[in-house]
Amino acid sequence: MAVKKKLKKFSEYAEKILPHEASYLLGVENFEDPEKKSILEKIAHNSNNFNRAESYDTSIDKRKYTNLKNWIDARLDDINVDKHFEWINEMDRKVMTDSITPEDELLLLKTIKSYRHPIYNFMKYYELMLNFRHFLLIRLRYDDHKIVNQFITAYKDPYDKAREVNQKLHQATVDIIDQYSLNNTESRHWESWLTDIFYNEQLDGNNRYFAIIRLTFMYFNYREFDKLKTLYDHLDGLLAKGFFYSRRILYNYYANRLMLHSKFDVLQQAEEYGYLSIRQKNADHLQYLTNFSSILLRRGKIDEALSLLKESMTEMKISHNFHNKIGFVAFYVKCLNLNNQPQDGERYAESFLRINKEHVLAKRWYIFFTAYLNSLLLQEKYEKVIHTCKRYGLLVRDREDQKKPIYLPTIRWYYEMSMYMEGRIAEDKLIEAITTSGKDYLTNHHKSSVIQDLLDDLQIHVPHIIKEIKSSLHF
Repeated sequence: MAVKKKLKKFSEYAEKILPHEASYLLGVENFEDPEKKSILEKIAHNSNNFNRAESYDTSIDKRKYTNLKNWIDARLDDINVDKHFEWINEMDRKVMTDSITPEDELLLLKTIKSYRHPIYNFMKYYELMLNFRHFLLIRLRYDDHKIVNQFITAYKDPYDKAREVNQKLHQATVDIIDQYSLNNTESRHWESWLTDIFYNEQLDGNNRYFAIIRLTFMYFNYREFDKLKTLYDHLDGLLAKGFFYSRRILYNYYANRLMLHSKFDVLQQAEEYGYLSIRQKNADHLQYLTNFSSILLRRGKIDEALSLLKESMTEMKISHNFHNKIGFVAFYVKCLNLNNQPQDGERYAESFLRINKEHVLAKRWYIFFTAYLNSLLLQEKYEKVIHTCKRYGLLVRDREDQKKPIYLPTIRWYYEMSMYMEGRIAEDKLIEAITTSGKDYLTNHHKSSVIQDLLDDLQIHVPHIIKEIKSSLHF
């Protein structure tokens, strides 16, 4: 029984190993013991097949499991860029507050002697050495000062370059986010530069990773998913070799992979990445959970999506990130709608809107009102749809958004259909309105698929009209 308990504990530990961690560990191990190697290989297998995990061999000496766990922790800690960042900050605090110990000093000097450029947190490390140089010189520590000063002099140009890149990344971010939020600027001119930064192996990892995150945002803005897939395939190889490693970064990568696979309609893989992305709660957990829930809905797993969202309701309520809060609420309402609870969806949406009206209208009005209006349509509250569109100026916002690459005519179609159902426009006007705008999306595979789903939703209200529209659009 003792062995089983130990293996149970080890199994729980091993379940948390992520696929890219396992790939890295397999790449650096050189075990002479075939049993240790077989355990590691099973960890790797299970990390990629968590729905078909294999049991660990209870006949192997339990001490080997303990030793392997210690080895795994040590290997991953060695390359963990977040832990290194924390260590740099702690050393810097000790230097600046004169609380550094002789042992700390020896360790800092040792890191200089073993330094291999570039490291992920190069800028922070360089700035630590700048402060350490002051600390040493004022205390007449000439020999140690010489070692630190030589490092600072040798890497001054790479540091200046890294700072320049980091500052330029901020301007790129401003343009990319403005394009996403306000549609008042272009960001295409950053594409080549950001790509060069990501592929530049002489630059620090932090700037390189910042570059691919901004490229991710930009390619989603322009709906250029093939380009993004090429970048992510390269990034995948780097992560498997231990570059840019921390669990925070891996969770972010898995969440982005989920979105990318969803755009290619590879929903099973998107779901697998979704499970990985929500394993640990962090500042982006609500966003990851919302994206994952959207995949579960597309896979028909409504109960599972609803359960996940309900479990995280408290987390949503205390969050100050309204971009994530609104997305969460929109998908919660959508889940309720799909679960034949549109009345509950309506009530929850109205309650949230009453308290957070300014944030909803300023940030993510489209995703919120799409879910809310759908809850009204499912209850055949067509007059309320019309009233809501007019009250919040949704048609004006819709016209402004038509210029955006991400635009879809969902709100307008909801409004036009409600106008028809209330006898305010004729059948031919409804057909013309939907057909004319629908033609704009026939050449875009992703949008064409979304439009078909939208027409399917509307068909329950006006089946004969939607059938004619589908025929006209060749759906």
